[in-house]
Amino acid sequence: MVPVSQETECNLCHGSGEMAANDPTIAWATDGDLNVQSSLNILILHDIRHDTQLQQQTPVLCASCHYSPPLDLAGKGPQGKQQELPTFSQVMHEYHGELQTPQGTPVFPANAPTEETCYQCHPGKTTQCQRGAMKSANIACENCHGGMLAVGGEYPLQVNGSLDGQNDGGTRRPWIDLPRCQSCHTGDAVNHLTGDDLVLDQDNIRLRQTYRTGDESASPLLANNRRFAENQNTLFRNSKGHGGIACEGCHGSPHAIWPNPDTEANDNLTATQLQGHIGSIIECHTCHTPGSLPMTINGPHGLHNINDARWIDHAHEDFYERNPNGCKACHGNNLEGTPLSKAVVNRTFQVEGRTVTLKQGQQISCDLCHHKP
Repeated sequence: MVPVSQETECNLCHGSGEMAANDPTIAWATDGDLNVQSSLNILILHDIRHDTQLQQQTPVLCASCHYSPPLDLAGKGPQGKQQELPTFSQVMHEYHGELQTPQGTPVFPANAPTEETCYQCHPGKTTQCQRGAMKSANIACENCHGGMLAVGGEYPLQVNGSLDGQNDGGTRRPWIDLPRCQSCHTGDAVNHLTGDDLVLDQDNIRLRQTYRTGDESASPLLANNRRFAENQNTLFRNSKGHGGIACEGCHGSPHAIWPNPDTEANDNLTATQLQGHIGSIIECHTCHTPGSLPMTINGPHGLHNINDARWIDHAHEDFYERNPNGCKACHGNNLEGTPLSKAVVNRTFQVEGRTVTLKQGQQISCDLCHHKP
């Protein structure tokens, strides 16, 4: 998923007569195409502010001076003049993050609706770059990435804030020093990060912000319990697990983690075709022949056999007796269930001679079928 697209609406501010192109002493562009007009006005502003001659050098690729990793397909890093100038991400986020209206308020205020901030440049109002499970949970862009000045590298990264530890204390590197799954999914019901400076979800297990409260750099947290962590020094999009399967192969892409709340959305097709329902790939039979696996808790993230009558009817008792915390990790210290143990679809089992029905979203507790151990 490309985070920047033709949905950028520079003309809302840079169109002639708008906020960034209304100085009457400047001859602003008059082209009838608003996209062309706003692009020319940006070059006019750049020439005035930075003593450049870009209007005479069109077409202009911003990244030719301000390095942008997604355009560096060969992976060579900054070249020539790029080595002397801030990255494209840095100049865009930092400059616009500092801008104020004539009334002295931020042009892009913190906690404003995404449609009025990030979606001005990122896709967007049509593409809906941010969608899926995070969107459904009302997780905003800032909850993961921090504010515009944080993304622009205004504040140095804290310890462990950079992806590989090589840039701690430095300026955030675009497309590298990004938030991580483990920054919110810091562990399980038995072992997870705690602290007064963390923004806990109502389940008191997961976080709703990838960085500590008051950290202006928005340096991503690292989890001590690596149950849901990416590969070491690796982003989610490049991480693999469970036999070398890409994390995205079971969960979807970073900004569209399955499921999409729109059951008819294209995002849901893969999971539905593979396992019969939406959401992360969780059914063992998606890849394994039903009944072929031994009883185990060595599935992805420590999962036991899913939708397997052998596990439900008797096998899990032996595992609990040997390792109670292995069960409590997802079912909770009181064994009454947590969001980590909820049923993803309706299911029916025969347990000890009677029928037990589980509803989608129901948190699985021991006393659904029998007394607690």
